[in-house]
Amino acid sequence: MANPYYTVHQIDAHTWHIEDYFHDYMYVVEGGSQAAVIDTGMGLPGLKAAVQSVTDRPLIVLNTHGHLDHTGANGEFDEVYINLTDEALMHKHSSEAYRKVSIPAFMEETGTKLPADVTDRLIHLPDFPKVHPLTDGQIIDLGGRFLKVIAVPGHTKDSLVFLDEAGGMLFSGDMMCTMGIMLNFEESTDVSTFIASIEKLKQETQDKVENIYPGHHVIPISTEYYDKYIACGHKLLKDSTGSVVEHGTFGDFYRFHDADISLTFVESTRK
Repeated sequence: MANPYYTVHQIDAHTWHIEDYFHDYMYVVEGGSQAAVIDTGMGLPGLKAAVQSVTDRPLIVLNTHGHLDHTGANGEFDEVYINLTDEALMHKHSSEAYRKVSIPAFMEETGTKLPADVTDRLIHLPDFPKVHPLTDGQIIDLGGRFLKVIAVPGHTKDSLVFLDEAGGMLFSGDMMCTMGIMLNFEESTDVSTFIASIEKLKQETQDKVENIYPGHHVIPISTEYYDKYIACGHKLLKDSTGSVVEHGTFGDFYRFHDADISLTFVESTRK
């Protein structure tokens, strides 16, 4: 029986894209000895079963960052890896106290309706397993397929992306996507730090990446977005005139548009 909360799309023979009901993206990257699940969405039930429908390899979870829409189903798995300085954020966003406020607010904002038991599951997550560290430059061997961990402070201070150099793939979480990147959270860096991270990412990966697979919106995208966001950041620092105020579940913020992309910020991060 198909799971109504997850849709699975095959990218190639050993890579899959999974989209949850809230349009959060996860990826299954299969090697010869194990498979990595990159991010786990909001926490809707059945993610592990969806992953096991495409691979029989032992599973590890690699989190790009600690936000609730990227770590929600971590508790379905035995091995979870994250930048440990983002671990506190992950636990905060997984707590009942946080989610009993944020989940109903998010559902109201998006017009999402779910059965009461599923909503309750989103608020009361299963306990997470032991968490293991990820560090900048670390290489994860999935059995003949390798993922390089790259630290890119911006969306959160400890955001990570994962490079599959042999496959020409970058899994970017919320640090590279179409539409916009959000820098308005308490845990976000300032715009200058974000620019430096994208410049680092460009230098390390542009000649090695054919396709970028983000956590939301259009997939795949190209490395031309590196230059787009670097330029957007510099324009924002020079003159934020034209920024619009937006109201969201997580507070009010400004959005600076530049052609087909945008950056969000608050006063403390526009520097």
